[in-house]
Parts: sequence; structure tokens; C-alpha cells
Amino acid sequence: MLIGLLFLVLGALQLIPGVTVGDGPRTLFGVFAVSGLWTLIHLLTGAVAVFCTRSDTLSSRFLIGAGGLYVVLGFAGLLPLPPAVEDLLPMNTAAICLAFGLGTAMLIFGAGWLRFGRGRRR
Repeated sequence: MLIGLLFLVLGALQLIPGVTVGDGPRTLFGVFAVSGLWTLIHLLTGAVAVFCTRSDTLSSRFLIGAGGLYVVLGFAGLLPLPPAVEDLLPMNTAAICLAFGLGTAMLIFGAGWLRFGRGRRR
């Protein structure tokens, strides 16, 4: 639930004019590169995460799936991409680090949830 709320807040902050700055490439708090597609991705990720809190299995599958996608996005940010892709999904160093950090944390939480789940006893 907390990860879902984090993504919803992150997406909502990108919609507030004073929080995102820049004429060309916009940045969140002047640090993280954002775009309209990033806003949509964060809002959808948050909504799906909140929905997946209905069961332990859905939660762990979401964390592993979304965590893997964010790690892949982090690796994609390290590659030289065509300008059209960079316009849709701008990635600066801070955004790449955030994608790797969130993705890795989500993978760890998801794997731990699968292994030690809420209802299981050791």
C-alpha cells in the first residue's frame, strides 16, 4: 500500500506547476526529469499497486513485476536512445538512480513477501 501511495503522490506532484520546473525538459523539484508519459506511468503504477493490496499473492507479484520493469527502465536510461524515446521518457542521472533504487527495493520486498508471506510461520 505504501509503495502505491508513493507512486500516486509522485504522479500527483508532477501535475502541480510549481513543483515541476523548466520550459523544455521539465524536472521534479529541479532534480528528476519528468514528462507527461512519466506522470501517467507513475499514476497507473500507484493505482495498480493499491488495487493489488487485496491479497498477498497479488502484492508480491506486483512488486516483482513492477520492480523488474523499473530496473529495466534504469538500464534503458544508461543506453543511448533515439531522440523520440528520450522526449517521451527523459532520464537524467537522478531519474536513473531512482528507477534502479525503487526497482531493486520492490524486487526485494516482493521476493521476501513470497518467501516469508504475512500468514506463514517460520
